[in-house]
Amino acid sequence: MWCLNDWFNDFGNKAIDHFGRLTEPKKLTEQNAWIKNYDWRANEDDSHRYFTRNELTNEQRPITEQQYNDNNYTLNTI
Repeated sequence: MWCLNDWFNDFGNKAIDHFGRLTEPKKLTEQNAWIKNYDWRANEDDSHRYFTRNELTNEQRPITEQQYNDNNYTLNTI
C-alpha cells in the first residue's frame, strides 16, 4: 500500500487534472441512466443478447449488436 500512496502523492493531482476535475456532482436521472450491456452467450446459437438497462429503474430494452457496437448510439437521452 505504501507504493500506492507514494504514487498518488506524486501523481494524483496530475491524473485528476488530466482526466477532468469535477466541480459539481453529476446528477443521474431516468433519462441519462441508460447503459449498454450484453449477456454472454445467452442464446442457444452461442450468440450474445444485447440490451440497454436503466440504472435507476432496472428496465431493460433489447438492441442489436450493431447498436451495441455503435459508440454514437444512445437510448432515451435528452
